[in-house]
Amino acid sequence: MMKYVSTIFLLLFTLNVAATNSYDKNIVNEFIDEMHTKHNYDKDNLKKLFNSIKEESNLKKFFKKAPERRLTWNGCNLKEKQCINYKKLFINNHNIKNGKVFMKENSQVLERASRRFGVPKEIIVSIIGIETRYGKNLGKFKTFDTLASLSLGPNKGRRHKFYRSELENFLLLCEENNLDPAAIKGSYAGALGKPQFISSSYRNYAIDFDNDNYADLWNSNADVIGSIANYLKRNGWSRNGLILTDLVVDNNKSTLEKISKKTYKPHTIYKEYMKLKINSPQKINANEKLSVIKRIEGKKTVFSFGHNNFYTITRYNRSRLYALAVYTLAQEIKIQSQ
Repeated sequence: MMKYVSTIFLLLFTLNVAATNSYDKNIVNEFIDEMHTKHNYDKDNLKKLFNSIKEESNLKKFFKKAPERRLTWNGCNLKEKQCINYKKLFINNHNIKNGKVFMKENSQVLERASRRFGVPKEIIVSIIGIETRYGKNLGKFKTFDTLASLSLGPNKGRRHKFYRSELENFLLLCEENNLDPAAIKGSYAGALGKPQFISSSYRNYAIDFDNDNYADLWNSNADVIGSIANYLKRNGWSRNGLILTDLVVDNNKSTLEKISKKTYKPHTIYKEYMKLKINSPQKINANEKLSVIKRIEGKKTVFSFGHNNFYTITRYNRSRLYALAVYTLAQEIKIQSQ
């Protein structure tokens, strides 16, 4: 009799996956079957996760409020009521002061990471400061619920395939590291830990840098530091390479404006810029590819050469302004730490 009751309960449990929320049961069961077929993931455990989801009905509003959607580098017009000053958001006394403290407290690990991967200490520290205020803001959203909602549920949008892949990677990450997927929290977009790695990046780039046989991006500053350096190195960071350099132009600004709109990926060799009388006071190899980066500093328009390492920072966050923030905060932290 007990066996019969258990069978009925299991049948009801299977049929009622996501019945209490706005998820399509067929889509959810398809994902569960795929995880089981591809990775031998336990179906019952995954069904329990879906049945315990608490929907975040306001998730989309966090994406709409993301600073990348309404920002300027350093100054807003009076008519721009929704404008955000990106520079002031991150390059402030709080981030500079705490960056200096983080640099001092983790000096040996930062030195080791810098030697191994060729990434400057201040760049690593700057990224941690911008991403999570040096670990003080790790995110309060349940990662499974967030990724499921963005890929299969009520907040499914044009990037649902990306988030479905991240949901798959998140579940595998938890299984590989003996983590409880129901307990992990992160950002509203599913980013994890002090460096805010998405799940696929965690699995591909996180490293054990404190020799405890586990890459812990929540509690181990050594692992966080080593993983960020490893990420940048594997995405093209050049040891001792330049990031952003001044330029001098003996030409009209319309030429620079046009060039700066192309891309922040280096695309034209320095020799070609020199032919246009666009030069740098710093020594640059004539065959090095560069981009032109434009920004507003108060009422002044500033142009700089963007090098490969500037572009590499945008591989961490695909935003020109993000790379500017990382570079500028890093320079301030470096000056304060000397």
